[in-house]
Amino acid sequence: MCGIAGYILKQPQNLNEEILEKLLFPIRKRGPDDEGIHLINRFNTTNYPYSTVKSSPELPRYLPLITKKNAIMHDVAFIHTRYSIIDLSEKAHQPFISADQNIIAIFHGEIYNYLELKEKLQQAGVVFRTRSDTEVMVEGYRIWGHEFWNKANGFWAIALYDKRTNEILLCRDRIGVAPLYYRNTPQGLYFSSYLESLIDISPNDLDLNDDTIIGFIQTGIKDHNCSTFYSQIHSIPPASMVVIRPNEHQLQPSQIQHYWYLPQNRWKEKDIDTDRAVKIFQELLFNAVEIRMRSDVPIAFELSGGLDSSSIVAAAALISKKKIKTFTAKISDANEEPLARKMTKKYDLDFNVIQGIENQFSYDYPMFNQLMEEPFDNPNAYTHYQMLNQMKHQHTDVVITGAGGDEVFAGYESSFWSAAYRELNNGNSKQRFHADWHEFCRRYRNIKNTTATFKNYLNILLNPLNIKNKTDKEFQLSNDTKAKQLSLEYPKLNFHQRTLYHFQTALLPFYMRSSDHFTMGIPIEHRFPLLDYRIIEFGLRLPITYLFKNGWTKYIIRKSMEKYLPKEITWRRDKMGFKFPYKNYFLKYRNVFKPLLEDITRLDPSLKYWNNYEKLLQYDPVLLWRVLSVIIWYRYTVTQKIR
Repeated sequence: MCGIAGYILKQPQNLNEEILEKLLFPIRKRGPDDEGIHLINRFNTTNYPYSTVKSSPELPRYLPLITKKNAIMHDVAFIHTRYSIIDLSEKAHQPFISADQNIIAIFHGEIYNYLELKEKLQQAGVVFRTRSDTEVMVEGYRIWGHEFWNKANGFWAIALYDKRTNEILLCRDRIGVAPLYYRNTPQGLYFSSYLESLIDISPNDLDLNDDTIIGFIQTGIKDHNCSTFYSQIHSIPPASMVVIRPNEHQLQPSQIQHYWYLPQNRWKEKDIDTDRAVKIFQELLFNAVEIRMRSDVPIAFELSGGLDSSSIVAAAALISKKKIKTFTAKISDANEEPLARKMTKKYDLDFNVIQGIENQFSYDYPMFNQLMEEPFDNPNAYTHYQMLNQMKHQHTDVVITGAGGDEVFAGYESSFWSAAYRELNNGNSKQRFHADWHEFCRRYRNIKNTTATFKNYLNILLNPLNIKNKTDKEFQLSNDTKAKQLSLEYPKLNFHQRTLYHFQTALLPFYMRSSDHFTMGIPIEHRFPLLDYRIIEFGLRLPITYLFKNGWTKYIIRKSMEKYLPKEITWRRDKMGFKFPYKNYFLKYRNVFKPLLEDITRLDPSLKYWNNYEKLLQYDPVLLWRVLSVIIWYRYTVTQKIR
């Protein structure tokens, strides 16, 4: 995990120290252990490395401190700040240069299978100078070229100069765990791990992206088309690379090349039986966990008491030769600590409980907004940030989490089951029976849920003109946005299309970016075994009937892990998670948040009807938060940097 930034200019220039600092300063918190800069002149193919005042102490002995006086004329700059995880020595310093001096790269991320790739490269004659995964990436690209990205298992945002072709390569991992933003200017192309770098280089030339802003308020969807809240700043898509040729200094969408695609079709039951599917999942999960436990700094595991995180902890406990460290959050109204503790009966864990992390948001929201850089759809991101912050204070540098399982294996029943049910009912008699039986089981899981469902049905019958129906038109924004159009199309999508939608449009793009920002604000590294690309390719090919069965979601995971987990976790009916108490919270802290709505007309005078805290609170507290989140971003970012 690190921070990267840089530029590709139209013509070689002397060093602009002000621009350099504006690019470097925001990414410093991502890399507290080391810094480095490399300047490149593509016009005469010269390049030179430099240290900074915050470089590792050993580096200034053989790398000059960068200043305007000693910097070479250049058109390309690579800037790197390091958070050391693998090979902590100065030998793994970045920008990293290949043994033959032809490849120069800056790298944010981890190559988890670097040991396996290293062995293959050694067989090809490569002699390694470090123990780092960075060197494996650089030498792997030197030997295999663009084929390396399909061989690598991990996450990354990379900028790379290939002296052999005089080209610059920008590349991002398959899922988009590592962010990589860019901005075209008349002077050239700028890129960074953070928006702030690209804002600060020329804030007065930026325009707000009204379609993204209004679309987020309407739907909560963002990061869906590589746009940001600024019209001139974009994101390189996941699973893609861009080659900037010698005569180029801008990035156009037509230059983007994808190297990996999500599966477009699912298997039938005849293609893979249940026993085979169980065996494959077990092998993939255990290997995905094992390679993510590679680290030269302390690692720990999030343990919620849910199926996904418990499965990962079980795999790690069976793989590891020493006791693994876990952290469980004890949160009001969402306490899963008793279930998580059941794992200690089965495995010898260093079990830790974190409490009191959800109560400071009303004080910390301006600070947290700066970390997130844009509006965000759920204050629980702050709760997660505080949990990770406490883990960091307890000597954890890498955390392994169960996030991603619900997207891969259709764990969000309300999002996926209606489409799955419709599809199965259009199938053969066996599929129709499966659909009806699953629907029956899920409706009548227990008397409490059945009674609650019946009461809700009566409430709708007796109160058809509820507050939402009365005021819906009042709070509908008249302008159609891309996000709104996408959300209106969602009910029409079939089951597999909905899965792809959440990978490409709704859930994963936003979560990956927000997770990166609040983890690297600490910093601490997040790893996601269930988002291993092999598990994604497997999960997105499974038949629907292996995901929904007998009233259970994620059935294949339950069957695969039932011998490794306590029964109370494997066959747990409810799904708790961190549910933010929107209505109660914004009622309790009305005096803190209500005055913020006064800023809505500063953002856009036509939005004055949104300045009604009480009605929004009653109508839709989640919508109230999205409006507040936009205003907080506008007040603490836009007005301070742009206007």
